[in-house]
Amino acid sequence: MIMDSSSSKSLRFISHQSLFSAVRSGDLESVKLIVNDGEDFDKALMTMQNDAGETAVYVAAENNLSEVFDYLIRFCDLETVKIRSKADFDVFHVAAERGYIGIVNKLLGLWPELCNVCDVKNTSPLYSAAVKDHLDVVNAILDADATCIRIVRKNGKTALHTVARYGKTRMVKTLIERDSGIVPIKDKKGQTALHMAVKGQSTAVVEDLLLADHSILDERDKKGNTAIHIATRKSRSEIVSLLLTFTSISVNVINLQQETAMDIADKLNYGPPKLEIMEALTEAGAKHARHIGRIDEEMQLKRTVSDIKHEVHSQLLQNEQTQRRVSGIAKELKKIHREAVQNTINSLTVVAVLFASIAFLAIFNLPGQYSKDSKSGKQAGEADIAHTNAFRAFCLFNATSLFISLAVVVVQITLVAWDTRAQRQIVSVVNKLMWAAGISTCGAFCSIAFVVVGKKSSWMAITMTVIGVLTLVGTLLSLCYFVFQQHFGYNESQRRIKRASGSKSFSWTYSANISDDESDHERIYAL
Repeated sequence: MIMDSSSSKSLRFISHQSLFSAVRSGDLESVKLIVNDGEDFDKALMTMQNDAGETAVYVAAENNLSEVFDYLIRFCDLETVKIRSKADFDVFHVAAERGYIGIVNKLLGLWPELCNVCDVKNTSPLYSAAVKDHLDVVNAILDADATCIRIVRKNGKTALHTVARYGKTRMVKTLIERDSGIVPIKDKKGQTALHMAVKGQSTAVVEDLLLADHSILDERDKKGNTAIHIATRKSRSEIVSLLLTFTSISVNVINLQQETAMDIADKLNYGPPKLEIMEALTEAGAKHARHIGRIDEEMQLKRTVSDIKHEVHSQLLQNEQTQRRVSGIAKELKKIHREAVQNTINSLTVVAVLFASIAFLAIFNLPGQYSKDSKSGKQAGEADIAHTNAFRAFCLFNATSLFISLAVVVVQITLVAWDTRAQRQIVSVVNKLMWAAGISTCGAFCSIAFVVVGKKSSWMAITMTVIGVLTLVGTLLSLCYFVFQQHFGYNESQRRIKRASGSKSFSWTYSANISDDESDHERIYAL
């Protein structure tokens, strides 16, 4: 009997060793032969552990042997799966820690309560998967049981604390989206996830945490340190600059060592990070602990100089934009002015052609017509009224009007002036010539009128002449009056200027002192 018992134990030991070897090698057929799931199936095979405390199904899960695992899991119950190895992992925990999503989903489908089974340090499978950055495993666990996100280790840290420390951005985003209430949770040192994040180098993680809950910005740990203290001590210049962009931050918090962030920055090793941190803290108004509660004149002066510098820079930018707009408006006004002068030139050309046409036609359409033969003692084609003084005056005025108009037409079609001032000078000269042509036309008309009305009705011609003279002279005098008033009159009547003494004086200024824009808008041009 003793020999039978010892031989059965040795056979069982050999079968167990064969099972672990077959599982580790992934030989499914050998595993099936060893397990023998018939009537002689030994359930003790599933609970049997090797020297490392691992069961057969644990070994299959640890090595991601899906086929072997799927076969062995049929013979396991919850207690078998929860057997822990000497590494303090069970089957589900090791699969989650290694990131084997297929095995994780299989176990969650059978026993979802495995999400809450922790090791001796109260480390959950979710924590282990998050630290290893297995996002698909984390999502699968949270889909099965969202409450396991709040499981804390014995040191008080959640999964968010650790992934924030190591700068795992996508994992931080996922955990915050699942439950933003874990952001302000503190560990046993009084540290939030923000305290852990500023120890790392990821500004994106810090920003995500503050956007989720900005109230943790000034949270203190058990040593009285806020995030700005820790970021400064770790020489994280970029994170310090990011924290200072939040207006709600308190930069002069004193910790239990009676230090502000500025005091900590003074102790840093000399280098670019220290200089950047000192500059950022100074601009934010940070002080040493010994200066808290007292007016720091040097700091106040630096802040005033900085404000003035920013204000001057802003003013320069505004002036530049204003000058750009004014330049655009000036160009537009110059363009409009040029078009107006060009329109005046075109009008003058048309009027000159009209005057020339009238003068040319008038000499060949005289009243009384022309002599057709020489019997009367006149040459053929000679005007019947050629012997009268009125006709001679008519010819003189008509010729003057014709030649002046032709001269104007020649000038207009020959000269090209691109400058507006040159155009105005040309138009000014041409306009005076046109006035002369107009007066000559009027003189020609009045002269020939004495012939047309006859000697008996000469009063009518005199009346027409008087009316014409009064009209022309009145028009010229009116224009001269308005132009001289514009150039030599008072600007806006009398402008009162208040002096510092309180007395009032009158200042009369000529319109020539008005700015170019106002003068172009209000001035009357007498060309």
